[in-house]
Amino acid sequence: MNDYESLLRAHDPAAGKVLTSFDRTRTLAGARKRRRVTRPRLAAAVAMLVLVLVAVMVAHRRPQPEPRQIQYATPGGTRIIWTLDPQFHM
Repeated sequence: MNDYESLLRAHDPAAGKVLTSFDRTRTLAGARKRRRVTRPRLAAAVAMLVLVLVAVMVAHRRPQPEPRQIQYATPGGTRIIWTLDPQFHM
């Protein structure tokens, strides 16, 4: 045994005591009660995870905007065409 384990065993308040059947029944009933409380939380967590995944997938599938053109013609016949590309980044 290491030092921590021997210290824990030396100062254990339940050393030498035995659980009665009443104590076991009460402990198991408390564990069952806590388990029932966690199932709705687990279901809520799974539902939120599914909701977030669906939202990410929908946002990712959004169509990308098309490039736009702006055309300008001068009275002298010069034509100027600008192409605005939303995907272009400097």
